[in-house]
Amino acid sequence: MNWETYIAFGDSITKGARTYLGYPELVGSQLTSHLLTQWNVVNHSVCGFKAIDLARYIDTHFLSLKEKQSSISTILIGTNDIKEKTQAADFRIALEQVILKTKLLTINSNVILMTIPEFHRGITYPYSMEMNNQVVALNAEIKALTDKHDIRMLSIDHHADDFTDGVHLNDQGLRTFSSQISRYILKDKGIELN
Repeated sequence: MNWETYIAFGDSITKGARTYLGYPELVGSQLTSHLLTQWNVVNHSVCGFKAIDLARYIDTHFLSLKEKQSSISTILIGTNDIKEKTQAADFRIALEQVILKTKLLTINSNVILMTIPEFHRGITYPYSMEMNNQVVALNAEIKALTDKHDIRMLSIDHHADDFTDGVHLNDQGLRTFSSQISRYILKDKGIELN
């Protein structure tokens, strides 16, 4: 049987903190259904992680992650940096470490860095709609780093109905995120879905 590995790095949004599955598991299922390969999904995410936490966590698990021989990896991190009011310059340093480590772990440095989702109505404390200003600032850092490291960036088109609390995905949000990521990867493989 042919197989490929997809590693998703992130925090509670990637983990699927309010749902049974996370979006990476759905991505793997969707890729398997459209390709002649099985997809081994490694959801390497921890609730509450900031970019620096993720960088250090990858260090701790580097050798075991390298053995997975990931064909593609995604990174979605930064929501907790916003909550903790991480300075943009510090976020950039930490995220750059995450990117470098992920490129080393992924075949042909095939990494997709995802932008931080903006917050929506009904958001729960400690988050607030005003924090969207910092989302924009950190997403500018993400854009600069994707350009610097010659990796791709993906911004998911999402809506308030995709979240349980304005931050974490619900079942509809899982489908929204997974379908857009799957389409992005399938397009690499010459398959475009309507």
